[in-house]
Amino acid sequence: MTPRRSQSPVEILLNWAQQVLRRKLFEWIPALGRALNVPLSAAFAGDFADRTLEDQIELVALSPDDLDPAMTVLRPAMRNDDGDVSTYPQGASRLRSLFLRIDHCIVTGHTMMVLDRSRARVLTRETGPVDWEKAQPLRLKPRLAPPGVCYTLTCQGDFALFFRQDVLPLLHFLEKYAPQIGPLHIVTRPDFPGFVMETLRAICRAYPGVEMLDLLATERLENVTALWLSRTPDARDWAPVTRAEADALAALLRAHHQIAAPGEAEGLLFVSRGDAKLGALANEAEVLAELMDYGFDFLAPRAEDHKSTIEAFQSARIVVAAHGEGLINLLFCQPGTLVIELFASDRIKSDYCWLALRLGLRYRMVRGFQGDALQAFPVKAHEVMAQVATELGPLEEDEEEDEPGEDAAYES
Repeated sequence: MTPRRSQSPVEILLNWAQQVLRRKLFEWIPALGRALNVPLSAAFAGDFADRTLEDQIELVALSPDDLDPAMTVLRPAMRNDDGDVSTYPQGASRLRSLFLRIDHCIVTGHTMMVLDRSRARVLTRETGPVDWEKAQPLRLKPRLAPPGVCYTLTCQGDFALFFRQDVLPLLHFLEKYAPQIGPLHIVTRPDFPGFVMETLRAICRAYPGVEMLDLLATERLENVTALWLSRTPDARDWAPVTRAEADALAALLRAHHQIAAPGEAEGLLFVSRGDAKLGALANEAEVLAELMDYGFDFLAPRAEDHKSTIEAFQSARIVVAAHGEGLINLLFCQPGTLVIELFASDRIKSDYCWLALRLGLRYRMVRGFQGDALQAFPVKAHEVMAQVATELGPLEEDEEEDEPGEDAAYES
């Protein structure tokens, strides 16, 4: 795949100037912004709540037994993770749960933004400037919302964020408040990815009164009673999940996809980044060749075939993978699974370390070399094999030592 050409300083300046002029135009002529469905700012959704069902803060933390091994990841991740990382030395974060009902909202089909009734503000988790990359001007056909409440997804196309920010909070609150919610419409769009639609169908099947509502990109849903919910840690990369919640999600999707309940976890799984544009393992073929001597299976997760991915992860005894969103599928692993995550030395992040340890999985990391312009990086294959050998024992045949100069070649 040909890398996308970087923008020149002149192009960056022109894009910035275009956004500034667009913002000023809509500020000078507010009626134009309303006509073209462009909000002028972002506002905290809680300030518009007509009813607050829950607003609480709790501490989420790793167990003391997990804290020491986690620090090999948490310390360097403090440079790369989003949000408040000041509590990483304690392996903890504050988790805010928000469950609000907001009347008389607007949902725009082209951006899937929730706007206040004036259409001047997009409702978000934080107050601030609007994202002008997403606030595209477009005339939309009005459509009246059906009776009941509507829930709008925040991360329709991002695999990991969809589960972390949309699915897990939704299931958490459905378990607590489903009888009080009444008819619930999950707003979707016909072009949403297959894994999104299949997961939502599974939720609708499991919870009576929950259904999907298709909104076209050319439509604007009006007079919406919005269900606003989020479970957001201060450490933004951490998933708000417990072992019980992960088990409930796994059971729900197994029932939907007709997957048998997992037996003893015996699989050995190498998870590839596939054709991902960023963060590829540069010497994947070398690492995989050595892992295959142990009997590892190769998996390149495909969003359109989530069933096969769930089956592979739920039967895995060991998972080896470069850091990437496919590791959100650790949600489907059984307790005790060993996770070996591979990192570029300059891109260590803690989200899947946190997820693994929160779910009772065992976790280790291998630090590779620095990533290139597309964050692709190599690792020392023998270091990966050493971690595997601590679980499976050494191979019967003697492994060949690295050729002289191998590490220098990677570094260059």
